[in-house]
Amino acid sequence: MKLIRTAAAVAVALAPFAASAQMAAPKQQFMSMATSSVGGSWFPLGGAMAKIITDAYPQLKITAEVTGGTADNLKLLKNGQVELALSTNDMAYLASKGEGAFKGGAISNFKGLLGGHAIIWQFYTLKSSGIQSLKDIKGKRISLGAAGSIGGPIGQAVFGAYGLKMNTDWKPEYLGHGDGPGALLDGRVDGVLIISSAPTAAVTDITSRRGEEVLLINPEKPVLDKLIEKHPYWFPATIPGGVYKGHPNDMPNSFGSATILVAHEKVSNEAAYAVVKALVEQHAKLVAANALAKEWSKANATRGISGVVPFHPGAEKYLKEAGILK
Repeated sequence: MKLIRTAAAVAVALAPFAASAQMAAPKQQFMSMATSSVGGSWFPLGGAMAKIITDAYPQLKITAEVTGGTADNLKLLKNGQVELALSTNDMAYLASKGEGAFKGGAISNFKGLLGGHAIIWQFYTLKSSGIQSLKDIKGKRISLGAAGSIGGPIGQAVFGAYGLKMNTDWKPEYLGHGDGPGALLDGRVDGVLIISSAPTAAVTDITSRRGEEVLLINPEKPVLDKLIEKHPYWFPATIPGGVYKGHPNDMPNSFGSATILVAHEKVSNEAAYAVVKALVEQHAKLVAANALAKEWSKANATRGISGVVPFHPGAEKYLKEAGILK
């Protein structure tokens, strides 16, 4: 009996600690999630996320907001106009450091919640172009995507690693991704860069038409290693074999950044915990609602955030409980 009473006493003594270890339910509140333009891929993804979270936690009324994309989203966070936002991890890093497009105006009042789908380097050309390696773009015309797109600075950084300067060694063209295949086939450009998920429509288009005539060229590994060392928000990636016609084998040495979900630092721990828990544990429902959500998996939960921006304490608590973060 003494042992039983002792065990009971211990259980009673520990009860308050057990209760305190559990995260309380979030309070009733309205939250805005900054996404992208209506035609952008983030707006429907954000809408699907908002529904998943609100279905799991009806007290969290989340609305996906139409915005101008990453830079706009981070500025909305800075001004406290939204509570949640989608961003690329490279832009989040530069914003937190006050570098690049954010020079002179660092944004540091946000924290990471969850990592998601990758957008990776995809440079395509034709065998007839004479481009066998990225160093061969000297004297060539290269499409970097539409003016103002992320292909511009990324292309300059990568080609610069080969000692090739824009407008000196090679000429940039600014074509929308949908115009790239036609421009390449018509000889208006010699190569096309797109930073996107794989497969992506433009590369599917040209490989469907020309198959093995299309070359997909990535940096050589020594060059890639130096690029990633210089740009810690990038990570190695592989273009999977079979996603494009005429390319059955994996193509290593690509690289990319990740789309991540971030929160204003004033978002409560309880709300941040609930958001991450809902998206991780309702992953199948999220995928059914939006194809991009496939990569917003438990395996990728820390991708693009670890080592780039700090985790929100509420997100960190859930991720540790789930065994995702150590």
